Amino acid sequence: MPSPYMTQWSDPRWCEAQYNNRQIVADAVTYIERWPQWAEATRAKLPHRANIAYGPHAREVFDIFPAENAKGMFAFIHGGYWRALSKNDFSWIAEHLVAAGYSVAIITYPLAPEVTISAIMDCGRNAIVKLWSEISDRERANLVLSGHSAGGHAVADLFATNWSARGLPASPFTGGLPISGVFELLPLVHTAMNSDIRLTPDTATAWSIDQRTPLVQAPQILAVGGGESAEFIRQSVDQAARWASHDASIAIIPERNHFNIVDELRDPASTLFGLAIKLLTAR
Repeated sequence: MPSPYMTQWSDPRWCEAQYNNRQIVADAVTYIERWPQWAEATRAKLPHRANIAYGPHAREVFDIFPAENAKGMFAFIHGGYWRALSKNDFSWIAEHLVAAGYSVAIITYPLAPEVTISAIMDCGRNAIVKLWSEISDRERANLVLSGHSAGGHAVADLFATNWSARGLPASPFTGGLPISGVFELLPLVHTAMNSDIRLTPDTATAWSIDQRTPLVQAPQILAVGGGESAEFIRQSVDQAARWASHDASIAIIPERNHFNIVDELRDPASTLFGLAIKLLTAR
Protein backbone atom coordinates (compact mmCIF):
# COMPACT_ATOMS: atom_id res chain seq x y z
CA MET A 1 0.00 0.00 0.00
CA PRO A 2 1.19 3.57 -0.63
CA SER A 3 2.71 5.25 2.39
CA PRO A 4 0.42 7.67 4.25
CA TYR A 5 3.37 10.07 4.18
CA MET A 6 3.42 10.40 0.40
CA THR A 7 1.82 13.88 0.45
CA GLN A 8 4.74 15.12 2.56
CA TRP A 9 7.31 13.60 0.22
CA SER A 10 6.77 16.53 -2.15
CA ASP A 11 7.85 19.04 0.53
CA PRO A 12 11.63 19.54 0.26
CA ARG A 13 11.92 21.01 3.76
CA TRP A 14 10.15 18.04 5.33
CA CYS A 15 12.18 15.51 3.31
CA GLU A 16 15.44 17.22 4.22
CA ALA A 17 14.49 17.30 7.91
CA GLN A 18 13.71 13.58 7.88
CA TYR A 19 16.49 12.23 5.64
CA ASN A 20 19.53 14.50 6.04
CA ASN A 21 21.20 12.60 8.86
CA ARG A 22 24.18 14.95 9.07
CA GLN A 23 21.68 17.70 9.85
CA ILE A 24 19.66 15.55 12.26
CA VAL A 25 22.65 14.35 14.32
CA ALA A 26 24.55 17.38 15.60
CA ASP A 27 27.87 15.56 16.07
CA ALA A 28 27.62 13.40 12.95
CA VAL A 29 31.07 14.45 11.77
CA THR A 30 32.60 13.04 14.96
CA TYR A 31 31.41 9.55 14.08
CA ILE A 32 32.35 9.79 10.42
CA GLU A 33 35.87 11.04 11.17
CA ARG A 34 36.72 8.28 13.65
CA TRP A 35 35.53 5.37 11.48
CA PRO A 36 38.58 5.41 9.15
CA GLN A 37 40.90 5.72 12.14
CA TRP A 38 39.38 2.63 13.76
CA ALA A 39 39.47 0.88 10.39
CA GLU A 40 43.14 1.57 9.79
CA ALA A 41 44.00 0.21 13.23
CA THR A 42 42.03 -2.97 12.52
CA ARG A 43 43.74 -3.53 9.17
CA ALA A 44 47.11 -3.15 10.88
CA LYS A 45 46.09 -5.69 13.51
CA LEU A 46 44.22 -8.40 11.59
CA PRO A 47 45.42 -10.49 8.63
CA HIS A 48 43.23 -9.87 5.63
CA ARG A 49 42.95 -10.16 1.87
CA ALA A 50 42.53 -6.68 0.43
CA ASN A 51 40.88 -5.39 -2.75
CA ILE A 52 39.50 -8.62 -4.18
CA ALA A 53 37.96 -7.47 -7.46
CA TYR A 54 34.41 -8.37 -8.47
CA GLY A 55 34.29 -6.01 -11.46
CA PRO A 56 36.45 -3.67 -13.59
CA HIS A 57 35.92 -0.45 -11.61
CA ALA A 58 38.55 0.41 -9.00
CA ARG A 59 35.83 0.48 -6.33
CA GLU A 60 34.35 -2.89 -7.30
CA VAL A 61 36.33 -4.65 -4.59
CA PHE A 62 35.98 -6.18 -1.15
CA ASP A 63 38.27 -7.19 1.71
CA ILE A 64 38.11 -10.48 3.61
CA PHE A 65 39.19 -10.80 7.22
CA PRO A 66 39.40 -14.57 7.76
CA ALA A 67 38.75 -16.28 11.06
CA GLU A 68 40.70 -19.42 11.88
CA ASN A 69 38.44 -22.44 11.34
CA ALA A 70 35.63 -20.02 10.56
CA LYS A 71 32.14 -20.94 11.74
CA GLY A 72 30.60 -18.67 9.12
CA MET A 73 30.90 -15.25 7.51
CA PHE A 74 29.44 -11.79 8.08
CA ALA A 75 29.42 -9.66 4.91
CA PHE A 76 28.90 -5.91 5.33
CA ILE A 77 27.95 -3.23 2.76
CA HIS A 78 28.62 0.37 3.78
CA GLY A 79 26.25 3.30 3.55
CA GLY A 80 26.81 6.93 2.60
CA TYR A 81 23.63 7.51 0.54
CA TRP A 82 25.32 5.90 -2.48
CA ARG A 83 27.66 8.91 -2.77
CA ALA A 84 30.21 8.64 0.07
CA LEU A 85 32.37 6.35 2.24
CA SER A 86 34.05 3.04 1.39
CA LYS A 87 35.05 -0.31 2.81
CA ASN A 88 38.17 1.38 4.21
CA ASP A 89 35.97 3.22 6.71
CA PHE A 90 34.49 0.03 8.18
CA SER A 91 37.26 -2.55 8.60
CA TRP A 92 36.74 -2.24 12.37
CA ILE A 93 33.57 -4.29 12.05
CA ALA A 94 35.82 -7.33 11.65
CA GLU A 95 37.65 -7.10 14.96
CA HIS A 96 35.25 -8.73 17.41
CA LEU A 97 33.42 -10.90 14.88
CA VAL A 98 36.71 -12.51 13.82
CA ALA A 99 37.56 -12.99 17.49
CA ALA A 100 34.20 -14.77 17.86
CA GLY A 101 35.12 -17.17 15.05
CA TYR A 102 33.43 -15.59 12.04
CA SER A 103 35.16 -14.32 8.91
CA VAL A 104 34.15 -10.86 7.74
CA ALA A 105 33.89 -9.37 4.26
CA ILE A 106 33.60 -5.59 3.75
CA ILE A 107 32.23 -4.64 0.33
CA THR A 108 32.56 -1.32 -1.50
CA TYR A 109 31.18 -0.01 -4.79
CA PRO A 110 31.36 2.95 -7.22
CA LEU A 111 29.56 6.10 -6.10
CA ALA A 112 27.04 8.54 -7.47
CA PRO A 113 27.04 10.74 -9.44
CA GLU A 114 29.51 8.66 -11.46
CA VAL A 115 27.04 5.76 -11.45
CA THR A 116 23.34 5.31 -10.76
CA ILE A 117 21.74 3.54 -7.82
CA SER A 118 20.67 0.83 -10.26
CA ALA A 119 24.31 0.26 -11.20
CA ILE A 120 25.24 0.10 -7.52
CA MET A 121 22.53 -2.52 -6.99
CA ASP A 122 24.14 -4.57 -9.78
CA CYS A 123 27.47 -4.19 -8.00
CA GLY A 124 26.00 -5.77 -4.89
CA ARG A 125 24.81 -8.79 -6.85
CA ASN A 126 28.15 -9.17 -8.62
CA ALA A 127 29.99 -8.86 -5.31
CA ILE A 128 28.01 -11.73 -3.77
CA VAL A 129 28.70 -13.99 -6.76
CA LYS A 130 32.42 -13.28 -6.48
CA LEU A 131 32.42 -13.58 -2.68
CA TRP A 132 30.73 -16.99 -2.94
CA SER A 133 33.60 -18.19 -5.13
CA GLU A 134 36.25 -16.97 -2.66
CA ILE A 135 35.04 -18.47 0.61
CA SER A 136 34.97 -21.91 2.20
CA ASP A 137 32.07 -24.34 2.36
CA ARG A 138 31.58 -23.56 6.04
CA GLU A 139 31.45 -19.83 5.32
CA ARG A 140 28.97 -20.38 2.48
CA ALA A 141 26.78 -22.50 4.73
CA ASN A 142 26.50 -19.69 7.29
CA LEU A 143 26.68 -16.38 5.43
CA VAL A 144 24.91 -13.40 6.99
CA LEU A 145 24.55 -10.14 5.03
CA SER A 146 24.44 -6.75 6.69
CA GLY A 147 24.53 -3.17 5.53
CA HIS A 148 24.06 0.30 6.95
CA SER A 149 21.73 2.96 5.48
CA ALA A 150 22.16 2.63 1.69
CA GLY A 151 23.78 -0.71 2.54
CA GLY A 152 20.51 -1.71 4.20
CA HIS A 153 18.77 -1.04 0.89
CA ALA A 154 21.38 -3.29 -0.74
CA VAL A 155 20.72 -6.14 1.68
CA ALA A 156 16.99 -5.99 0.97
CA ASP A 157 17.67 -5.96 -2.78
CA LEU A 158 19.93 -9.01 -2.43
CA PHE A 159 17.16 -10.86 -0.57
CA ALA A 160 14.85 -10.13 -3.51
CA THR A 161 17.34 -11.35 -6.16
CA ASN A 162 16.94 -14.51 -8.23
CA TRP A 163 20.23 -16.18 -7.39
CA SER A 164 19.55 -19.37 -9.36
CA ALA A 165 19.74 -17.26 -12.52
CA ARG A 166 23.24 -16.21 -11.43
CA GLY A 167 24.50 -19.73 -10.84
CA LEU A 168 24.16 -19.73 -7.04
CA PRO A 169 21.76 -21.60 -4.78
CA ALA A 170 18.35 -19.95 -4.50
CA SER A 171 19.21 -18.97 -0.91
CA PRO A 172 22.98 -18.35 -0.89
CA PHE A 173 22.97 -16.68 2.52
CA THR A 174 21.41 -17.59 5.84
CA GLY A 175 20.45 -14.28 7.40
CA GLY A 176 20.18 -10.54 6.89
CA LEU A 177 20.77 -7.56 9.16
CA PRO A 178 19.84 -4.29 7.42
CA ILE A 179 20.77 -1.39 9.74
CA SER A 180 18.90 1.91 9.41
CA GLY A 181 17.97 1.07 5.85
CA VAL A 182 16.09 3.19 3.37
CA PHE A 183 13.75 1.04 1.27
CA GLU A 184 11.35 3.58 -0.28
CA LEU A 185 13.32 6.08 -2.33
CA LEU A 186 10.66 8.57 -3.40
CA PRO A 187 11.24 10.92 -0.43
CA LEU A 188 14.84 11.36 -1.56
CA VAL A 189 13.80 13.01 -4.84
CA HIS A 190 13.24 16.31 -3.02
CA THR A 191 16.42 16.32 -0.92
CA ALA A 192 19.66 18.16 -1.57
CA MET A 193 21.52 14.87 -1.98
CA ASN A 194 19.52 14.21 -5.14
CA SER A 195 21.92 16.48 -7.02
CA ASP A 196 24.29 13.49 -6.75
CA ILE A 197 22.03 10.44 -6.73
CA ARG A 198 19.81 11.90 -9.51
CA LEU A 199 16.56 10.12 -8.77
CA THR A 200 13.40 10.86 -10.69
CA PRO A 201 9.96 9.77 -9.45
CA ASP A 202 10.08 6.89 -11.94
CA THR A 203 13.56 5.64 -11.04
CA ALA A 204 12.91 6.12 -7.32
CA THR A 205 9.87 3.88 -7.65
CA ALA A 206 11.69 1.32 -9.80
CA TRP A 207 14.69 1.07 -7.47
CA SER A 208 12.71 0.95 -4.24
CA ILE A 209 12.32 -2.35 -2.42
CA ASP A 210 8.88 -1.87 -0.84
CA GLN A 211 6.95 -3.53 -3.69
CA ARG A 212 9.31 -6.49 -4.08
CA THR A 213 9.07 -9.96 -2.59
CA PRO A 214 12.01 -11.70 -0.90
CA LEU A 215 13.18 -14.79 -2.79
CA VAL A 216 15.88 -15.89 -0.33
CA GLN A 217 14.54 -18.12 2.42
CA ALA A 218 16.40 -16.79 5.46
CA PRO A 219 15.56 -14.66 8.51
CA GLN A 220 16.09 -10.93 8.52
CA ILE A 221 16.26 -8.55 11.47
CA LEU A 222 15.78 -4.92 10.45
CA ALA A 223 17.55 -2.77 13.04
CA VAL A 224 17.04 0.96 13.50
CA GLY A 225 17.93 3.42 16.24
CA GLY A 226 15.24 4.71 18.54
CA GLY A 227 16.84 8.14 18.24
CA GLU A 228 16.60 8.29 14.44
CA SER A 229 14.14 10.42 12.50
CA ALA A 230 10.52 9.33 12.43
CA GLU A 231 10.89 8.45 8.75
CA PHE A 232 13.92 6.22 9.22
CA ILE A 233 12.12 4.35 11.98
CA ARG A 234 8.98 4.07 9.86
CA GLN A 235 10.92 2.79 6.86
CA SER A 236 12.36 -0.16 8.82
CA VAL A 237 9.10 -0.86 10.68
CA ASP A 238 7.10 -0.87 7.46
CA GLN A 239 9.62 -2.99 5.56
CA ALA A 240 9.71 -5.57 8.38
CA ALA A 241 5.91 -5.69 8.36
CA ARG A 242 5.77 -6.14 4.59
CA TRP A 243 8.18 -9.07 4.78
CA ALA A 244 6.99 -10.50 8.09
CA SER A 245 5.60 -13.62 6.41
CA HIS A 246 9.13 -14.22 5.07
CA ASP A 247 10.71 -14.25 8.54
CA ALA A 248 11.52 -10.55 8.81
CA SER A 249 11.35 -8.78 12.16
CA ILE A 250 12.09 -5.34 13.57
CA ALA A 251 14.55 -4.31 16.28
CA ILE A 252 14.41 -0.69 17.47
CA ILE A 253 17.52 -0.02 19.55
CA PRO A 254 16.90 2.72 22.13
CA GLU A 255 19.04 5.86 22.29
CA ARG A 256 20.88 5.11 19.07
CA ASN A 257 21.08 7.59 16.19
CA HIS A 258 21.84 6.95 12.55
CA PHE A 259 25.59 6.87 13.18
CA ASN A 260 26.21 5.38 16.59
CA ILE A 261 23.90 2.43 15.89
CA VAL A 262 26.47 0.92 13.54
CA ASP A 263 29.19 1.56 16.12
CA GLU A 264 27.57 -1.22 18.15
CA LEU A 265 29.19 -3.78 15.86
CA ARG A 266 32.41 -2.76 17.60
CA ASP A 267 31.00 -3.72 21.03
CA PRO A 268 30.41 -7.43 21.78
CA ALA A 269 28.12 -6.47 24.67
CA SER A 270 25.82 -4.34 22.50
CA THR A 271 22.35 -5.11 21.21
CA LEU A 272 23.32 -4.92 17.54
CA PHE A 273 26.36 -7.16 17.93
CA GLY A 274 24.09 -9.61 19.72
CA LEU A 275 21.67 -9.59 16.79
CA ALA A 276 24.54 -10.36 14.41
CA ILE A 277 25.58 -13.32 16.56
CA LYS A 278 21.95 -14.45 16.82
CA LEU A 279 21.76 -14.68 13.02
CA LEU A 280 25.18 -16.33 12.76
CA THR A 281 24.22 -18.99 15.30
CA ALA A 282 20.69 -19.59 14.00
CA ARG A 283 21.80 -22.79 12.25
